[in-house]
Amino acid sequence: MFDATLCAPDLGKFCGLDGLGLKVVWQKVSVKRAELSCVVAARDDWCRRCGAQGVVRDSVTRCLSHTPLGWRPTILLVQVPRIRCATCKHVWRQDLSLAAGERAKLSRAGLRWALEALVCQHLTVARIAEALDVSWGTANQAVLDA
Repeated sequence: MFDATLCAPDLGKFCGLDGLGLKVVWQKVSVKRAELSCVVAARDDWCRRCGAQGVVRDSVTRCLSHTPLGWRPTILLVQVPRIRCATCKHVWRQDLSLAAGERAKLSRAGLRWALEALVCQHLTVARIAEALDVSWGTANQAVLDA
């Protein structure tokens, strides 16, 4: 049965970022690519060494290739906070394991899209790399690792 309930537009849900634990802050769409600036939806600022609450020290930007919108590459610019424990002075980065693997260039949704494109749609790795706006080697290695 069709659910005709209307709700407010949500870019994060439309792009599949809610399952990655990310929230969209702004977007920049051009002819060549779409860029979505994101922050982590649920902050984890408790120290794993001593259990005290940490304070956000600064942040770094991590670029992830995401599922293309149409055939336009979509890049996630994720602001990853670096947190410092007030008690033991330990510094760590926010966990992004829901969004991407460690040192990964593709989001988990982008990797899934690449696998489906290769297996179901029989696209070449070159075409997948072009759609994700990554190098051939990056796309090939991500698919092989998965």
